[in-house]
Amino acid sequence: MNISSINLNLLVAFEALLEEHSVSRAARRIGLSQPATSNALARLRDLFGDPLFNRTVRGIIPTPRALELAVPIRSGLAQLRCAFGERPDFEPAISTRSFRIAMTDYSQLRVLPTLLRRMGTVAPHIQIVVKRHNHVFVAPEADLRSGSIDAAIGLFPEESALDPGSQSCDLFSEEGVCIIRRGSPLLKNRFTLRQYAAAGHAAPFGPNDNRGFADILLEAHGLRRRLQLITPDFLTLPFVVAKSDLVAVVPAGLAAHFRRFLPIEMRKVPLPLPKFRMRALWHEQADNDPAHKWLRAQLSGNI
Repeated sequence: MNISSINLNLLVAFEALLEEHSVSRAARRIGLSQPATSNALARLRDLFGDPLFNRTVRGIIPTPRALELAVPIRSGLAQLRCAFGERPDFEPAISTRSFRIAMTDYSQLRVLPTLLRRMGTVAPHIQIVVKRHNHVFVAPEADLRSGSIDAAIGLFPEESALDPGSQSCDLFSEEGVCIIRRGSPLLKNRFTLRQYAAAGHAAPFGPNDNRGFADILLEAHGLRRRLQLITPDFLTLPFVVAKSDLVAVVPAGLAAHFRRFLPIEMRKVPLPLPKFRMRALWHEQADNDPAHKWLRAQLSGNI
């Protein structure tokens, strides 16, 4: 492909289509009519020999080829904007931007209510599209790089453990606590390390994971726990514990929330486990996007 034949405006239209998931919203964003934006999409399809976007009931979604093109095109446009000093305006009060955020079930419980309440007054037309993330402690870095999601929120590793290009900020942290059914024999006496190890356990793990930091610490004491339930869903654990003799370690905020209406009790974990740290992640290609900066500001002050 001869790069001199490419109209830069087509790449701007491609970026808008990627982020808006709608021809009409993309048109408003870049100041074109809908027919002109549809024409730009047709020219892009001819240029790359691929449909690029497929229509669904939820709007247009990028093809694998479009996702492959997303990173270099976004990166190139970001560098050009920086070089020419362009700073696109972002007005949350009138913006119809859609943000795709990968989240675990617990991050949805803790972050979304406050975020959406705030947005309802300052950004009523902005949409949050949640992409369910089932890898409890693993960051979706490939999806961030490809541009298929704008951000991710979950119990992810520190930035030093992430790939180059992945950015993060802490939203909040919580101690882990044991939750145990009210009336369980485990509550009759002081909850010891040996009682903890001997109990049946329910634990949150993603696909292909079945061992955590607690298991490593127990091994140092010559102990091993019995994992009877492994689930990617934090919110399942209080309900399971309330109806069984299983023990689970969960963030203190989750335990306190469900203790109000489930027969569960909290106990200190008899192990020096690290805190649960909720983090927001994004790719460096979004660093200078005014809309993304605004979203990160809302998240940082969300809890």
